[in-house]
Parts: sequence; structure tokens; C-alpha cells
Amino acid sequence: MPIPSIARRTPGPIARSILGVGALMLMAAQAPAQQAFVTLNGDLKKEAWWVIAEFHPFTTEIRGIPANQIRKSWCKATEFRKDLIPKELLFENGTDVMKGADMSFAVEGRFDGSAPKQIAVVGVFQECAGPKGRFMLILDQPDRGKPKVRFVDAVRTNRQFAALSKDKRGKLVLWGCMECDGYSVLKWDRKKSRFGWEPDPLEQ
Repeated sequence: MPIPSIARRTPGPIARSILGVGALMLMAAQAPAQQAFVTLNGDLKKEAWWVIAEFHPFTTEIRGIPANQIRKSWCKATEFRKDLIPKELLFENGTDVMKGADMSFAVEGRFDGSAPKQIAVVGVFQECAGPKGRFMLILDQPDRGKPKVRFVDAVRTNRQFAALSKDKRGKLVLWGCMECDGYSVLKWDRKKSRFGWEPDPLEQ
């Protein structure tokens, strides 16, 4: 049967618009779903979520600083934020577990004793070659312009969770877990004018 002549006509503006929208919807339907930022590789009934969590960075900068300017080998780096993590992992019986433990993913302070405000943040990075790990940054926060990187701690690991707090002396504490003793305390060495980790008292 011959195709009716109406079907051979050039589509008008409205028809072209409808066709365009239809094509976009088809492309969206065919596009793979974006991977969740957090996936769990284990049983929550047997292990804590931060132990079995794997994080998948999806951004290429941290607070306006390109990932490859922080470390040349990085292609992606994403700062941990509560809105990126499912609430059922962060809240227990309606209580914010991290807040109850005085932990956060970002902490402000003057960690070297200078006047400019600084912020410490933690997150996950992925190298262009594939390996992933966790990072902690200390950034100067100028009144104008982009933040400036003052300190970088980065470790390749399959367990990328990290959190921050301050101790009684106001020093920055980096945690690799929650409800455990896995932490490190950062100090400012005035003689050397640089940051460094305090020795672990258990290893002295």
C-alpha cells in the first residue's frame, strides 16, 4: 500500500518541536542511569555502613579548585556532604549520628594560628589511571577569589570514609571511621612553618 502523501510532507515548526522532544526523551531513556555516590559492598546487619561503603567521585573540582591542580594524577574529586549520602545511613532513630559524635565533613578554624579563616574538608578522589582514595584538604578562605590549598593528605584506599572534628586544644582531628579509635591529629609546626601529624601515642 502506498504511503499517504501527508506523511511525506516536511514537518512544520510544531511537528519538528514535538519530534525534537521525542528524540531527547528517547536519548534520556537510553542513557545509562548515573551511579549512586555511595554503594555498599557488604551486609549492614554485620558491619557498619562506613566500613562497607564505597564512594564514587563525580566532580572535577573542589570549591572551585580543579582536581588536577590539587594532585596532577587526579581526574575526579568530590567533597563529602550530607546531602550526597542517604539519610538512613547518617541518621539512627531520627538522630544525626555524626552530629552526636561532634564530627563533620567540613570544619572551619585557624589551624596555623594565622588571621585568615581556613576550612578543612574531606572527600574521595579518583586518579585518571583508576585508583581511588580519600583526601583531606586545608584551604585558606580569602575574602575574594578562589580558596588556596594549604595542606593535602591523600591515601589510596578501598575504605574512603573520613570525618573531621576538633580536640580540646582546638586541633584538627581526622577520623577514618565512626565510633572507633582510628584517628590522627594535625598540628602546625611553627619552626618548620608547615602542617604535620602528631605521633600516635600508642606507637611511642
